[in-house]
Amino acid sequence: MAGLRSAGVDSGTYSVDIVAIEEVGDGFRVFYEEAIPRRLVVEQPSIVVEKLEKLVEEGVSSIVMSSGYGVPLKRAQEATEAEIRAATFIHRADEERGLRILGLRRAMMLLAESGLPVWFTPGVVHLSTVPRWRKLNRIDMGTSDKVYSVAAALREEVEDRGTPVEEADFIVLEVGYAYTAAIAVESGRIVDGIGGSAGFTGYMGAGAWDSELAYLAAFTEPGFSKERLFEGGAASLLGDSWPPPGPDAVAERAAGGDARAREAIEALAEAAAKDVLALLAVATPRRVYVTGRWWRVEPFRRALGEKLAPVLLKLDIEVTGLSYKGTAKEAALGAALLANGLAGGRYSWIVDALRLRESSGTIFDYIAVGSLAEKARSYYGLD
Repeated sequence: MAGLRSAGVDSGTYSVDIVAIEEVGDGFRVFYEEAIPRRLVVEQPSIVVEKLEKLVEEGVSSIVMSSGYGVPLKRAQEATEAEIRAATFIHRADEERGLRILGLRRAMMLLAESGLPVWFTPGVVHLSTVPRWRKLNRIDMGTSDKVYSVAAALREEVEDRGTPVEEADFIVLEVGYAYTAAIAVESGRIVDGIGGSAGFTGYMGAGAWDSELAYLAAFTEPGFSKERLFEGGAASLLGDSWPPPGPDAVAERAAGGDARAREAIEALAEAAAKDVLALLAVATPRRVYVTGRWWRVEPFRRALGEKLAPVLLKLDIEVTGLSYKGTAKEAALGAALLANGLAGGRYSWIVDALRLRESSGTIFDYIAVGSLAEKARSYYGLD
């Protein structure tokens, strides 16, 4: 007889992924997975709600939903409009432009109004296990979906490899269509993170900006759009129109001798390696788990391995992917595992290890530049 059923949703730039699992034997099995093109969710946010309603009809009793930059752990119905707007924060002009993140915001609003058993979850900056000094002037230390990828890796480290939770030391590197992010885990707890818009170059996004570039944007494009954060990445080396081609297409071009494609892969792999190596200042991992669309592309895997090997081989640190090889991304599986745990299932220990119930605050709490934090909280009605 099938056991507890749960589902997770990962809202990525390229697709919104759903994975549903059920407990079986001494583990779980995936009984549903789907990757929905993000443009469809932008056009019709209710599609996510409809998919989840069908899963509830099939016995799913708990769902974890991608929550943008995150909110302290709570039922969707308990989240305020202000929290949802802040978790998907853009300014009024970008709202009028209809940026894609509004699709996620509208989906979250619909779920908050629904009777579905959905949880909204924190980002890395909300977690009590990350020291305050590491949060200084940080918003994007890893969005809610990056925490899901950590959950998937933690399950594999403990359940499949037999590592005790208190000895689970690893880094999760997620290399996606838009951004690259890296999260450090020590003793089964998240202790630091480099979010996609705060780290080295991603595929679409430039990552952390030179402060002088930010100053240049501030006076040449007053009220500049958040769309700028999805530009300037390794894909810009291709010289293609925007949005850029997917990872498989770039790999195929590189194999055919396209120098620009090879350069883009090189740039992305080098930047991803820098994210990992930066976290070695605070972490002593046994493994680096790599997730995201780019890890599925062999030329990128090879390039990343070449960049990391000189350091990680000396430290006896393994670089690997997760065992899950489904249609959806690994983060959606991690979200489903957390949903199982929040329902009191087999994976309650993951929720406990990550201390999600201790999450608190807002994404603006650690900004020490001028009065930006106060202005942001006021703008979103978080005071």
